[in-house]
Parts: sequence; C-alpha cells; structure tokens
Amino acid sequence: MKYNTLRLKSNILLLPNELLAEICENLSPQDLYSLSSVCKELRHFLWSDKSIITQQIWRISRNKFYPNLKSIPLVGMSEQQYVWFTVLAKQCQFCKESNKNLLKRYWEFQIICCDECLNKRIESRQTLVTKYNVPEDVLSTCLSLGNRGYLLSHIKSAQMEYSKAIKKDSWITHKQMEIINQKCRIISILFDEFRSDYKPMTTIS
Repeated sequence: MKYNTLRLKSNILLLPNELLAEICENLSPQDLYSLSSVCKELRHFLWSDKSIITQQIWRISRNKFYPNLKSIPLVGMSEQQYVWFTVLAKQCQFCKESNKNLLKRYWEFQIICCDECLNKRIESRQTLVTKYNVPEDVLSTCLSLGNRGYLLSHIKSAQMEYSKAIKKDSWITHKQMEIINQKCRIISILFDEFRSDYKPMTTIS
C-alpha cells in the first residue's frame, strides 16, 4: 500500500502543471482535499491562495460537483477555503465537536463552531464600548451577529488597523464599503444554500 502511494505520488509529480490541473479539475472537492494531503508538493500546488491555476481548479470542481454554489467566495476567502467552509468542514474549529446538531456555520465570522466555543469568542456592543473602550467607528467596520455581538479577534484586528491609519475617515469609509460588499455576498451565498440539495449548517443574523 505504501509502495503504491509512493509510486502514485512520483507519477503525478512528473506531470506538467497544465496536465495536472486538467486532471484535478475533474476531481470532487473531497478528492482534491485528499490529494493535497499526499505530500507537501501537492499540498503547495492545491492549497495556494495566490495561484491562478489553483483557484481555477477549485472553482471548476465546485461548479461541477456543487452547481448550486454559484456565488463567489467572500472577500479575502480563497476558492478552496470557500469549498472547505461550505462543504467539507464537519467539526468545530476550536473543540473539534463533530455532532452536526451542535454546530453552526457563521458566515459573518467565517467560522464553524458550537455555541459554547462561539460564546467564548464574542462580546456584545455595549461591553465592547463601555468595558473595552472600543470606538463606535471601529465597530461600524466589523460584521456582527446582531445582539449576540462581535468576534473579539475581528475587533482587535480592526482596532490595530484603525490605530495605524493616517487618514482615519478614509479608512473607516473604505472598511464600511467592504462590509456592505461582504453582506451582499453572504446574502447571495445563503440564497445558494437555500436552493441546494446538501444541508448546510448555517445561521442568518
């Protein structure tokens, strides 16, 4: 078995990238993920978020095997991350809980987790403003789950960017436009999920 795997790896790596890409485009996202686990060379080839060829492979695979997923990925999300998040991820990103009844997909935060883990990582607007002195301008540049609150890691990242911004008004406007764009993409993705045959774990805030 080990010999066959090594032989397969050797044969695949001898192929030109264009031919390898053509083969990969006919594989399902699940098979692509399995193939990327064979060795670091294939991992690099199939998991690069900067390679045009890699993004094309995952996009074609997604369109072929999950035709209802027509929407483009969220801002800052690669094709393989999009497919992983939408189809392949089956456990909490933090505690590894795998009971699907306890898991939810939060597009606003781009995480899949159980309620217990989420509650450890979010904070309400009121607490962020009164306890942590987070400016309202910073909060306006982050997605939230309504009354449930904001993801603390997103707030910390936004605060750091805000503190470094020279033209803060311009930075706020730019980030607010990004939020509008992101919300539009989330709505489009949720509509795809509603129409699809697979049963995704998701919430609508």
